[in-house]
Amino acid sequence: MIVRKHLRWHRVLKRSSGFLAYIAGLSTLIFVLHNQDPETPAGRVIQPLLFHLPFPLVATLATALAIFLAFRNNSAYDRWWEARRIWGGIVNISRTIGRQVTSLTSLSSCPAEEIAAFQREFVYRHLAWVNALRLQLRTSDQWDEVRSLIGDQEFEWLTRRQNRATQLVQKQGLRLAQARQAGLLIEARYHEILDESLTALYELQGQAERIKNTPLPRQYDYFPRVFMFLFVTLLPAGMITELQKVDSAWLVIPLATVVSFMFYVLMRVGEFNEDPFEGRFSDTPMTALCRTIEIDLREQLGETDLPPKLEPVDGILM
Repeated sequence: MIVRKHLRWHRVLKRSSGFLAYIAGLSTLIFVLHNQDPETPAGRVIQPLLFHLPFPLVATLATALAIFLAFRNNSAYDRWWEARRIWGGIVNISRTIGRQVTSLTSLSSCPAEEIAAFQREFVYRHLAWVNALRLQLRTSDQWDEVRSLIGDQEFEWLTRRQNRATQLVQKQGLRLAQARQAGLLIEARYHEILDESLTALYELQGQAERIKNTPLPRQYDYFPRVFMFLFVTLLPAGMITELQKVDSAWLVIPLATVVSFMFYVLMRVGEFNEDPFEGRFSDTPMTALCRTIEIDLREQLGETDLPPKLEPVDGILM
């Protein structure tokens, strides 16, 4: 997620270099053809085509394109914001689980070592779930940090499962039942409270998976691209029709490039916001949120050797 106030223009231009080269080259070609001598055979063919492309036609196409881009960007932003709200809910329920497991089990008459071991196991498995969900959403294969949280034996069991985040919550439910039988949870309602929190985890996981696995309807991706290509291709010819009336045909090169670039940036912003779990610089900062959860829950356990909070690198928080 970008947290700095200003974007790095060199990155924007680098990602747009191909498009800028196309529109600048096309505008230059239109300007050169505009200067063809109308007395030559080529000029007699080209000049009418350039001077009779009505600008209102291009403007109408720009209006249709703007409507598509506005709808697409609003929908993409809703997906991006919903993803951030989901992970905000994960942060909140994680803190709640840490408080519940440490406070409710502390009422047990079981040995302090047994209580502390269960608390640590439960909290660390929850941290494994948080990181497993992040890795699944980003389709990453770097699972070493999950191994360090649950141990080799359980990790080997986990690698044989399809949806690993789901199975970790399932394991938590089984451990709650065992804790109730062992007397670590002295009342049935304590078990119910923690079980409700696990259910909330499934709800948040399902919401995140829905965004990940359900793309924006493809017609809202395909047609803006078609209209964009058509618009930027016709724009120089339509614009030079008006500019030549004031003897400023050369302005078609900078003006067409700037206007086309503006529409292109709007389209690209929607594309980036549409999929907020891909690990790009504009996506939900799941790595930083996982680290925040880890710090909070380990501190709830009474640990003092905590990892540092992740800070933005070059204005980007991952």
